[in-house]
Amino acid sequence: MITVARLVIFVSFMGLACTGVQAASSLWPDSVIVITSDQYLVSTPDTLKSYIPQITLLNLDSISQVESRLSQGLPVNEKLAMAEFHRRVEDIGKARLESELRSAYKAVGAAMAYSLDRYPAIIFDEKVVVYGLTDLSQALEKYRQWRLDSGEETIHE
Repeated sequence: MITVARLVIFVSFMGLACTGVQAASSLWPDSVIVITSDQYLVSTPDTLKSYIPQITLLNLDSISQVESRLSQGLPVNEKLAMAEFHRRVEDIGKARLESELRSAYKAVGAAMAYSLDRYPAIIFDEKVVVYGLTDLSQALEKYRQWRLDSGEETIHE
């Protein structure tokens, strides 16, 4: 049975714990964009997904994957190749293929928009880029440390 004293202590402790979490939570980004390739697979632990509302993974190799799927093993004869190509597009579905291509080109568009010169690149809150890391947890620690060091955020305990 929980006594009133234990309940008060528990509620007080939870209040202190929540205050610490709220202060530290200001260091969590609202969004993360990961731009990578098949060569550099970036790990995104499920635990981070509960703290970061929007995590977008973009693979620069997605375009070549779609192209390869459509063109692999096509006949040399142009008419036969076109017929086979159209059959493959029909099998995939035009709407689905367009969606896949739009998604694939987002990686290139984002790399250009952020003037990225290498990858993997992890973009926090559409303004801070961490290059070269394939572990989102490590990149997040660098981002959070940068925010503390730059004076952009302070934690009051």
